[in-house]
Amino acid sequence: MKRVGFILDARSIEELKDLAVAAEKANFHSVWATELYRTPFQQLSAVAPITSKIKLGTAVALAFVRSPLVTSITSLDLDEISSGRLILGLGTGAKRTNEDFHGVFYGDRPVARIRECVGLIREILSGAHTGNDIVFEGQFYRVNTRGYKRAFEPVRENIPIFVAGIGSNMVGAAAEVADGYMGHVVCSLEYIKKVVSPSLEERLENRKNEDFTKCSIITCAVSHDWERAREAARATIAFYATVKAYDPPFRLHGFTDEVKRIRDAFRKKDVRAMIKGVSDEMIDAFAVVGDAEHCRERVEEYRKYVDLPVLSAPHYFLDFREVREYQERLIEAFTS
Repeated sequence: MKRVGFILDARSIEELKDLAVAAEKANFHSVWATELYRTPFQQLSAVAPITSKIKLGTAVALAFVRSPLVTSITSLDLDEISSGRLILGLGTGAKRTNEDFHGVFYGDRPVARIRECVGLIREILSGAHTGNDIVFEGQFYRVNTRGYKRAFEPVRENIPIFVAGIGSNMVGAAAEVADGYMGHVVCSLEYIKKVVSPSLEERLENRKNEDFTKCSIITCAVSHDWERAREAARATIAFYATVKAYDPPFRLHGFTDEVKRIRDAFRKKDVRAMIKGVSDEMIDAFAVVGDAEHCRERVEEYRKYVDLPVLSAPHYFLDFREVREYQERLIEAFTS
């Protein structure tokens, strides 16, 4: 059975739970909860008791807005609630998200910081229940847990950690310190071929005997009405084009002029112009669109480079009823 993941996105927690149950019945490998308007851990804690086998991933939890201890014990709680099904997906997030939205320091060395953060989280996950002091003096974190002992055994001491990234250095860090890599929606197939895959393979040479999962999120709009589906995907791409941290894939494809027009419209709060600024070539690069058979064939092309495609229905600037339609068709198309 070929593995496929599904991004949870819903108007309400009840709808989110319905989607997770549907994905499990359809034999999806995993469901993944994002962090922007909701927190991923709370979403998955609602899903865990009503599912039994599907894996639950955070896509992604922001690594720097929580302390490593909070991230660790939250993960241990969720792993217990789900009977050992959590995949902890971590990402740095954009500088603006950290500093303006969350009011936390981001700094100019996110790659070095994520390495240190992942290492410290691993130490806490495996050691918080032992009573042994965790004394950590790093470049970014100082922790001393003297006198602290988590009073119960973890379901798993080694919860798999995936690290998200776009730039080659962050991708390389994932290969060095994590159990898996998670590509962003804007990591097009061409970008995965030319940047992500070489960066991973270069760093993975020294760990050939270890399991490592390569996955990437893909915007997928399944519909017999191809033109309507392309418009839905166009809106999602417009949203992501506004974020400077996502520039590398857009530059690779030569979409600099289009991105400038979209950002000009964004600053004017002109959503219609933003969406209109997304070219047909951008849709072809950053989304899988079409009927079920075509979408399955296109996703299959990604499998040459990723072990786990994680599919996301288009959602930005759309009514949630329309989003739900695309989600249901996506689940139906990839049922195994």
